[in-house]
Amino acid sequence: MTDAFVSSEVDRTKSRWVAKVFKEFGRPKTTLRGLFYFALSRSIADYPICGGFVGEIRVTRPCHENDGPKLVKWAEKAQRLDLLPANAILKEEPGEHTILPEACSSQRHRLELWLNRSAFNPLLAPVCARHGAVLVSSESISNNLVEQLLNRAACRTTILCLSDLSLKSFLFCDSLRAALAQARHRHAPEIRVHRVGLSPEQVVFWSIPMVSQEKGSKEASRQYKTHLKAYGLDHKKMAELDALEAFYPKGIAGFCEDLLTEYGKDISDTKEGA
Repeated sequence: MTDAFVSSEVDRTKSRWVAKVFKEFGRPKTTLRGLFYFALSRSIADYPICGGFVGEIRVTRPCHENDGPKLVKWAEKAQRLDLLPANAILKEEPGEHTILPEACSSQRHRLELWLNRSAFNPLLAPVCARHGAVLVSSESISNNLVEQLLNRAACRTTILCLSDLSLKSFLFCDSLRAALAQARHRHAPEIRVHRVGLSPEQVVFWSIPMVSQEKGSKEASRQYKTHLKAYGLDHKKMAELDALEAFYPKGIAGFCEDLLTEYGKDISDTKEGA
C-alpha cells in the first residue's frame, strides 16, 4: 500500500472532522481561526489521530492549541473534497479597505468601525450599512487612511476600534489616536476614538483561551506585558478577534451590531438633549 494512498485516507479522515465541526458551529461563513477557537471551546474528545493503515482512527482527543496550524491543510482538503462549502472560510485581503454606507447615521454625528482584520468585512459590512457606519479595515494605520478620514469627517465622528490582543496589534487603536492628534486641525470637527476590543477584561470575562504568538521586540514585549499584567494574562500569548466568533453569543457580527446599537443610541440621546 503506497504512502500516497495512506496520506489521502488520513486527509479524508481529518477533513471529515473539520466539516463536522464547521457544521456544529452553525455559522454559514467564518474565518479558519474562528473555527479553530470554536474547536478549542468544545469538550468533545473527537479530534482524530490516525494510524498508518488507510487512515484509520487510532485514538481521539480534544482539539488543542497545537492543532491550529494543521487546520489550514485539513480545511483546504475538505473544500476540495466538497465536504466544506467553497465560500465557507473567510480569508484576509491585503491592503486598506474603506466601505462607505449608502446613508449616514446622522448629519451631525457619524459612526465608524475600524479593525485590523479584513477577513471579517463580508460579515461586518451589512452590519455597518444598517447603522449608517463607515467600515475600515487595515493591518496598520497609514497616513492615507488618516487623510481620508479627515476629508470625510465633516461632523463629529466616533470611531470604534477593534484589534487582536497581540504583540503585533494591541497598539492599533493608540496608533490611530496618535496619527489623528498629529494630523487633525484644531478647528476641525471632533473625532473620538474608542478601543472596544479585544481587551484583557473581555478575554477574562468570556474565558477566551490565549494562544502562542510570534516574538516581538523587547520594547513591544515590555509594553504588552504591562498591558496584560493586572489581569494575570500571559504576555507570551495572544487572543485574536476570531475568538469572538466562538465566545460571543452572536459572533463578531453580533458583537459589532450590539456596539453600533449602543453607540448609536448614545448619539440619539445626545441629539435629543441638545
